[in-house]
Amino acid sequence: MSAGPVALVGGGARGIGAAVAHRLTARGPVVVLDALDGETLGYDHATGAGAEGLRGHGIEVVAVDLRDPGATRSAVDDVVARHGRLDVVVSTASVVAGGAPLWETPVEVRDGLLAADAATAWNLAAAAVPHLLARPAADRPTVCVTTSVAGERGLYGLSAYVVAKHAATGVVRALAADLAGTPVTAVGVAPGATDTDMLAATARLYGLDDVAALAEHQASRRPFSPDEVAAVVELACTAGPVVHGAVLPADGGFGRA
Repeated sequence: MSAGPVALVGGGARGIGAAVAHRLTARGPVVVLDALDGETLGYDHATGAGAEGLRGHGIEVVAVDLRDPGATRSAVDDVVARHGRLDVVVSTASVVAGGAPLWETPVEVRDGLLAADAATAWNLAAAAVPHLLARPAADRPTVCVTTSVAGERGLYGLSAYVVAKHAATGVVRALAADLAGTPVTAVGVAPGATDTDMLAATARLYGLDDVAALAEHQASRRPFSPDEVAAVVELACTAGPVVHGAVLPADGGFGRA
């Protein structure tokens, strides 16, 4: 059995997820589960070559499509079998697509984003929670889902993404209710504009050449770095029951500043 807490990061091969993985290595082993290479609705997945950078820092990377509940459960069970425990699970898998109003958005985009941005969190939690329930309360076992400001409000031209992120927020709320009275904490983190491939893809959907305009509604007036958001995720993963059921904003006052 691993001596330190074992963390699993879904969708962690780049962006916020990779930054979270790097931070959590200070506590113990980290395994990243991600669908490498390929694309979804024109949005490119992280690459196998890019994942080598994580492996170079001692982070294990396993290629798995988290939209597949059976493959997800097998991957999670394998992590527990090899490490002997599972303490923290972070779901960051997400894609973005859209650019048109809701009534012009193809149903394939709606269903594709619900699968990639919400069902992935559901599948990962469903596979991991039975293992987390075996951990003592003193270890603060935690499921954390990165949602989005889009899970709290509407964003023009991104109807399917907004609906999917509201559903991801719903995963947090549902887990929090079901896990009440257990040792496991369920928590969310809602990032604002963050300097990732996803933000660049969002800018292209809006016909923008620069991502800076997408951060004009947050106090920083600039996109956050992935590590800035990962710091909030790390807090959420270690704070324990005091944050149970919360969705912590990591948005610099998006829409309020």
